[in-house]
Amino acid sequence: MTVGRSGPNAVFSDWQSIINFNKVMEYILKINHIILSTLAILSGCDASDPNNDIDVYISTRELQCQNNGLPISLTKSYLLDANIEVKSESCGSLTQVIYATVCGEETGKLHVFTIDKADSQVVENIGFTLPSSSVSEDDYKKVECGV
Repeated sequence: MTVGRSGPNAVFSDWQSIINFNKVMEYILKINHIILSTLAILSGCDASDPNNDIDVYISTRELQCQNNGLPISLTKSYLLDANIEVKSESCGSLTQVIYATVCGEETGKLHVFTIDKADSQVVENIGFTLPSSSVSEDDYKKVECGV
């Protein structure tokens, strides 16, 4: 009951306040339910669809008879600096190219990175090679780095 009021209107006023409060709480609970349901649905969405992944590679620039190849951390930083997410990394080598055994010549060693296909134009612009009609995954093989 409201202090200072008397009669039937005072009781009615208190019940009106309670009913309004209950309606407000019911409304808040409905909104919370909608928000939590939406968050639960969205958290089930996985943005990294493996069908959108693509391997790109870049030469280590290592020369025969020299241990002067670029470290994978450096070539990975090219991607990271361009705000490209690297999903996996490995080393590799070209398989369809034969290199003459001559000190100072190329080795065909590569760094291979898996990225989202949507970033392919950016990585090509910063010097990475993309699989295409002329270069396929059969043209290189992945190996563990340091092997």
